[in-house]
Amino acid sequence: MSTANPPAISPPRAAQAGGRLEVSARQGAVAGLALSALSLLIGFAVMPAIYGLVAFGGFSDEMTKPQVLAHIVFNCVANVAVMLSAIGLKGRIDQKITMVFKRVLLAHGALAFFTLVTRHYYSIPMLLTGGAASGILGVAIAYLSHRAGRFRVGILGPWHPMLGEDGMAFDHIEDPDADIGDYDLLIVTFAETLTPRWTATLSRALLAGKRVRHAAEYLEETRGVVSIEHFDLEHLPNRGLTSYRFRKRVLDIALVLVTAPVSLAVLIVVCPMILATMGRPVFFVQPRVGEGGRIFRMIKLRTMRAPGPVDIGQPTALGDVRVTPLGRWLRRFHIDELPQFLNVLTGSMSLVGPRPEQPGLTQAYAQQIPAFAYRQLVRPGITGWAQVRAGYAADLDETRVKLGYDLFYLKNFSFGLDLRIIVRTFWTLAQGGGVR
Repeated sequence: MSTANPPAISPPRAAQAGGRLEVSARQGAVAGLALSALSLLIGFAVMPAIYGLVAFGGFSDEMTKPQVLAHIVFNCVANVAVMLSAIGLKGRIDQKITMVFKRVLLAHGALAFFTLVTRHYYSIPMLLTGGAASGILGVAIAYLSHRAGRFRVGILGPWHPMLGEDGMAFDHIEDPDADIGDYDLLIVTFAETLTPRWTATLSRALLAGKRVRHAAEYLEETRGVVSIEHFDLEHLPNRGLTSYRFRKRVLDIALVLVTAPVSLAVLIVVCPMILATMGRPVFFVQPRVGEGGRIFRMIKLRTMRAPGPVDIGQPTALGDVRVTPLGRWLRRFHIDELPQFLNVLTGSMSLVGPRPEQPGLTQAYAQQIPAFAYRQLVRPGITGWAQVRAGYAADLDETRVKLGYDLFYLKNFSFGLDLRIIVRTFWTLAQGGGVR
């Protein structure tokens, strides 16, 4: 996504005024105070009642005992600490969500450690409810703060029309000597060598600890897709994949085990339906390319008629006649993907990652789009950023579009981004969309 040679036009009146989403410093302070008051109200007025409900079934004389009351107060303080810390977070919303959950682990981990060391009274239902509540409330406060527009963006250099397409909040700074102290992010649009005055401005920004991004980088972050032509392995995060792989693996196993009762119940109902309407086999097993180019056998519920010689290796097209009526329903709600939880447990797949392709298609796509091979740097997933943003791909052009999203995932992998993908996936499941 290049920003070279931007058209020599002026920004719209709204951009010159700071964008339609810009909030003044005073309004931002008012929003912060309102969220702070809301956090205190929820933490010390609402949460005690909830703790009493989950631990004692409602208000009880037990709650007035000093040790029990202290335990309730400690949990409420942890809730309030998480919510207040979520108000001032900076960055993209997925980054804020990641930081919220880190604060949840810190606050409630410290509470659990304190309880263990001091042998203070504790209630497991309260502790579990407190951690879950902090996660939900912290994310909600972070989202409200994000929507309040307290994150200020300044555009340095010539106006570029693409920056106004997504309703972004910004100020267009045309004077190199302008005060940049109040900005959280500065976007540079220059395509040529900077003048000495603009160089001095950027130097001041960097020395002040401001985040500085080129317009192409910022547009990539906000749109969630990268330019395939300009992607390089050097763009991958310096922290590497090792620690991320370990945390992701633990999360994968935990989520599969937690959802296993529901998944098994659904399979017990659906498998006889497949057997009665389509006959054997009930499961469809196909070789796919996994991490490092290794071939594994991916398991799905069967949704298509028995393939003919010309059907083998062909991707599913929109309205594919091979899909049976029952299979179309299973695909609509992604029930056919449930057996892949077994692939997750065996380590050949993850819950979130690029969708695995067939060996023949992988080889063909890699020859025509060399960057396609980078998808093999991580475990393939049941769902992924490309799946929730671009759906399925049946030809080279659609695959090229999806690859831009997969490469964005590789550049920005994080717990927060995985959570966004999982939430989007549940929304897609509820709508019954994104299938072929």
